[in-house]
Amino acid sequence: MKLAIFNGSPRGINSNTKTLLDFFQKGFENAGGEIELVEYLIKEKQLEEQVQHFEKSKNILLAFPLYVDSVPGVVKQFIETIGDFNGSDVNISFIVHSGFPEGIHSDGLVRYLELLTKRWKMNYMGTLLKPGSEQVRMQPKKKNTKLFQDFENLGKNFALTGTFDEDILTRLKQPYVFPTRAIPVIRLMSKLGLIDLMWNREFKKNKAYKNRFDKPLLRE
Repeated sequence: MKLAIFNGSPRGINSNTKTLLDFFQKGFENAGGEIELVEYLIKEKQLEEQVQHFEKSKNILLAFPLYVDSVPGVVKQFIETIGDFNGSDVNISFIVHSGFPEGIHSDGLVRYLELLTKRWKMNYMGTLLKPGSEQVRMQPKKKNTKLFQDFENLGKNFALTGTFDEDILTRLKQPYVFPTRAIPVIRLMSKLGLIDLMWNREFKKNKAYKNRFDKPLLRE
């Protein structure tokens, strides 16, 4: 089986998307699959060539992070440049991951991808959801051993069947929603400022901490 991979992360080669795809690709190739090409959509000067590769491929995997409950700008541009497409003999699958801790945050995007596939008249082979993925680049590799093994196994199964392993799909999108018993703990963490630690660190690094409550788009 040949597979064309399109990485839609704005971080490109430094992205969590690439890290996860590397393990998926390892399993895919170890099971006899062939990676036809890997395109990085952040390379916008190559957009026309990327669209041509998309239109010529028979098995496609489009992977990207959730951005503001939707696709990143480079993915939106890619989709709109493709425009109308008749891919009746083409299979497409998606990987969507996010920093949100619950899988439910990506549900709306999954429905959009299903509709997009219908519009393109392609064969929808499923969407993999992975919440809480920002930890991939923040934690030591050994902390993500199980996650990386899951992606490698996904790649193996994909090479053999052309689809994602349903058991792994179900496991990876957990927690889909936090259990009720976790809510008091989350509220306590919020009051203590623990949930904002990462964001506050980024604000300070970019000298924007004092502006963290600004609402530039809010009309008076």
